[in-house]
Amino acid sequence: MQRVHSAARLSRLVMIVAGLTSLAGCGGSAPTLVPAEGVVLIDGEPAADISVQFLPDEIEGEPRPTSYAVTDAEGRFTLKTYEQGEGAVLGGHNVILVDTLEERPEQGQEFTRPPRVNSRYSTITGGLRAEVTEGGGPITIEIASESAAAGQDSSERQ
Repeated sequence: MQRVHSAARLSRLVMIVAGLTSLAGCGGSAPTLVPAEGVVLIDGEPAADISVQFLPDEIEGEPRPTSYAVTDAEGRFTLKTYEQGEGAVLGGHNVILVDTLEERPEQGQEFTRPPRVNSRYSTITGGLRAEVTEGGGPITIEIASESAAAGQDSSERQ
């Protein structure tokens, strides 16, 4: 009698573990990615060698990967994710831009050329937004250069 009771417990334990294991596999399916490409313009001109990152708006309980690219000589980019492949998730994104050729002089030294991208665009709070839509056209990200933005700021103060 004791063996039958133990076998029934063991059988229930195996079923519980099997059930939990199957549930663990169902939890997070990879989000759907759609093709996403575009161009970065600085002062209306295509900008090469700009790192572009699209950080999707958070949706509770749904993992949403960051997409990234570096612009080519014509300022074009095609987004991809680190793990899921080419594309970006649908919806709104904060956009981060970083000049991969930015000069980084030693402390106290002057720049030999002005930065192309305002440093505010290298943070999530920089104010750049983009919408990735299914079947949507190219995404255009247009900003003013660091020097043009500085000129605008000083003219606004007058």
